[in-house]
Amino acid sequence: MDSVAGMIVSGVTGVITALITSLFVCYSAKKRRSIDSVLKISEFRHQWINDLRETMAEFQSYGVLPNGDPTKKRAFYRLGTKIELLMNRNDEDYEPLHDMLEAFYDKASAPDTEKFDVDEKYVAICQRILKREWDRLKFKLGESIG
Repeated sequence: MDSVAGMIVSGVTGVITALITSLFVCYSAKKRRSIDSVLKISEFRHQWINDLRETMAEFQSYGVLPNGDPTKKRAFYRLGTKIELLMNRNDEDYEPLHDMLEAFYDKASAPDTEKFDVDEKYVAICQRILKREWDRLKFKLGESIG
């Protein structure tokens, strides 16, 4: 009987080991798919942040154009519209950013000193938005992977 009991224990141990291994493999595969998904979304978000930063910078370069009137250039308006479309209207800084875009339009033909007054506020808002989005991206990555 001892050999039968030993075979039963050995068989049950094998089955339990196989179940635990299968569960671990399934969990690992599910976790890997989840991490892959987060990484892909993070990649898209990182591209969005870079696109927003580049567009903000290009718009600003038109806005502070010395001795020039950027309102005569279609690209100036296109960039402002692109910024608005890249931003979430519910973002806490959407309205202040929108106001700064409008201020650049209003000051387009003003003396350079007035353009630079708008520029300082615009850059501060852009930096705040970009920093917050970058921190959000890092947090999501850390939360998902860690």
